[in-house]
Amino acid sequence: MARARLSQGRRRGQGGFTLIEVMAAFAVFALMFGVVLQILSTSLSNTRRAGDFTQAALWAQSKLDPAGIETMLVPGRTSGRFDDRFSWSLEVSEELVFDERGFDAMDLPIALYRLDLTVTWGERPPREARFSTLRSVDVNWEERELMMMQ
Repeated sequence: MARARLSQGRRRGQGGFTLIEVMAAFAVFALMFGVVLQILSTSLSNTRRAGDFTQAALWAQSKLDPAGIETMLVPGRTSGRFDDRFSWSLEVSEELVFDERGFDAMDLPIALYRLDLTVTWGERPPREARFSTLRSVDVNWEERELMMMQ
């Protein structure tokens, strides 16, 4: 009789989880795991997108830096490809400078050009980054180059 009471006392003192508690804990774990996977997926996507924008900015810099320095700027639109993923479109337009103080900028031996570069990549939907800058160019550049060659 004493052993039966001792055995029943041990059973009551031993704690455990019921099936419902285990299922509830598993459901909470599954929900939290899904949320963590979604956060990681979004983070990877944002990292990839940031990398693409960085690459587009580097391509744009490589296109805009020599413009007006190595070759004379000509107003108009040109386009091309950097590689198999990135393409570009460049629009060059001459800017007119007006001064309210009566200064005539047309007398200066420089011309001001606006360069608008669009870099595109991706398929569905195509992504793009736009870059704009102004360049002042010596209008007598070609004459000076010819004189230096002689």
